[in-house]
Amino acid sequence: MRMILLALCGVLIGSAAVAGEAVQVRGDYLEARTADVFTGPCFSNSEVFIVGDRAVMAWKVTEGSWEGVDLSGLAVAAAVRGTSTFSEDRPELASSVLIVDEKADPQQRQALIAMARRLAGARLENVVDVVVSPIDLSIDEDCHMEPHGPAHKQHLMPMAPPARFAAADLAEIATRPLDANDCICGNEVIAYEPLSEGVEVQPAYTVGHSFQGAGLKSTWAAPNARSSFVGRFAY
Repeated sequence: MRMILLALCGVLIGSAAVAGEAVQVRGDYLEARTADVFTGPCFSNSEVFIVGDRAVMAWKVTEGSWEGVDLSGLAVAAAVRGTSTFSEDRPELASSVLIVDEKADPQQRQALIAMARRLAGARLENVVDVVVSPIDLSIDEDCHMEPHGPAHKQHLMPMAPPARFAAADLAEIATRPLDANDCICGNEVIAYEPLSEGVEVQPAYTVGHSFQGAGLKSTWAAPNARSSFVGRFAY
């Protein structure tokens, strides 16, 4: 689905469903990678096949159900290790760890897993572990940040609202809006599509991004990069 860049913080479109189809479930979505997603071609071309093969994705349902199971207020996340930079990888060979909201009952946990696997597609075919954890996911849609001077207007930097995801001792994402100082070459574009279906997102600056769990034969910490997406999902 095409991504929509919105100029003002806090304005996100929540309906990503195909026209004419009823939305079953909707909510907030965060994603962070180990490569810039908003960058100039010179940067992305130098990174391809080298980095960008790890990511954390997180969904929080604000309303709706999956296969008849109410998921309102519950969250699920996935840490993914791919075979290469995600635009060039073989998705079916990726490995993943799922993190499921501890507030969910057994039926809801299964529904959250099914939802995440449907939205993330082939990259969640090989789930090596499922962990139950407290999950905190929030997007500050009430933020109304002013553009950071003339350079911001000149470069039309996206203004995603600040967001945060945390699963205790397992994974985290923390973001802030991009500003003029994040415009390095003056030719920045969205270099990659988000990893989840059904999303409307804006790129954001990653203040924190890590996975410290087991199962993927790898942990990582990749803060201080233009490597996140913030938005909503609907299916």
